[in-house]
Amino acid sequence: MSTNPAADRIARLLVERDDLLLDGRELEARLDRLRRRLDDVDTEIASLRRVESELLQRHPELGQD
Repeated sequence: MSTNPAADRIARLLVERDDLLLDGRELEARLDRLRRRLDDVDTEIASLRRVESELLQRHPELGQD
């Protein structure tokens, strides 16, 4: 029985391609999660800045170093 080197190479490359596609989908999903977390952190920072501003307006002495 003879082997077909081209067919073997194609088969290996198809497996590699599938692995790369899977890696890409996993990275995209991770990026989406990171973006959502970044949005959450930005929202929390903005909220805390509003609270801090209000607190400093009520108690200006807290802003003195």
